[in-house]
Amino acid sequence: MNEHSFIKSVHRYLHPDVYSWKIHDTFTGGVPDAMYVGPKSLLFIEYKYVKKLPKKLTTNVRHTLSPLQAQWLDRINGPAKAALVVGVDNTAVILVNDFSANISTLSVLEEGISRQDVANWIYRETFEVKTSNSGRANDFLRQQRTSNRSKKSS
Repeated sequence: MNEHSFIKSVHRYLHPDVYSWKIHDTFTGGVPDAMYVGPKSLLFIEYKYVKKLPKKLTTNVRHTLSPLQAQWLDRINGPAKAALVVGVDNTAVILVNDFSANISTLSVLEEGISRQDVANWIYRETFEVKTSNSGRANDFLRQQRTSNRSKKSS
């Protein structure tokens, strides 16, 4: 899998009400990969895909976010919403505040979510505005799953 097919696989799970635009701009560097629109917000996402995790749990996952891409995300994050989605194998980590934050192998293993969960998060961000304050949207998604599990067991 590569970045393009990873994005495509996330888009397969997108709710049909979410308007998505896969941005391809050959004239301006750093433009995010995709834009999503719903009635509550506008969301831009830069996707990065890493083929495999480093073996050591403490090693940081090397993605290729350029300084120009980070500037675009920082500039957008305010008037609209911005996120960095780092995909590894079948999982992903979503960063919503500090786009230069290090992501270790252990972080991916503990916080990683499915591509379907990424699509669900996009839907919630563009239709129901709720995020975690920690800077990682995965925390919010994990809380939702835990809450759903406890409701089912009741």
